[in-house]
Amino acid sequence: MRVFNLRDILLKIIESKYNELNKYKQSGIFDKIQYFEGNAIGQIGEKFIKEIFIYNNIPFDNVEKETIHDEFDLLSNGKKIEIKTARKGLKNNTFQFNGINPKYNYDYIILLGITYDDVYYHIVDKKQDYIYNHSLRKEFIKINNKDKQLVQMNPGNSVNYKLTLSINDLKNIDSLIDDIQIFKI
Repeated sequence: MRVFNLRDILLKIIESKYNELNKYKQSGIFDKIQYFEGNAIGQIGEKFIKEIFIYNNIPFDNVEKETIHDEFDLLSNGKKIEIKTARKGLKNNTFQFNGINPKYNYDYIILLGITYDDVYYHIVDKKQDYIYNHSLRKEFIKINNKDKQLVQMNPGNSVNYKLTLSINDLKNIDSLIDDIQIFKI
């Protein structure tokens, strides 16, 4: 009769998975982002945008609130702004932006995609870029003149959607300062 050490079996499986994931491990100036869970990444993105607004003298409400659970994250010159932040997937160059609700009352979504080395973004103007295709009964956001489908985060959940974008769908952060000037008006 062979005796199995259950802990050794589990340890072997965990080590194998760890080694598999480390094949994709990258390092860079932002590599600590890999250790944060989704809500923490969202808070980092919100704080980052607030700091950018402050440094560029773009006024906004909600300065004192650290975490806002509302239909939008910032109110700047009457414009309601939602901020969504995602980190790049391990195996591909895509970002999954979660918790997008097209029925919420916001005017813009600032999408921030963080890699281990850089930051990317896209500003969505809800009035111009949001599309509901009635015949398909599907929600889309126009990104660089392409319709990107919003997908339910969970089957049957028609409240929260996710948007998957490739790194090529986003702009490098270097042009963010110019693009956020729309919030000064």
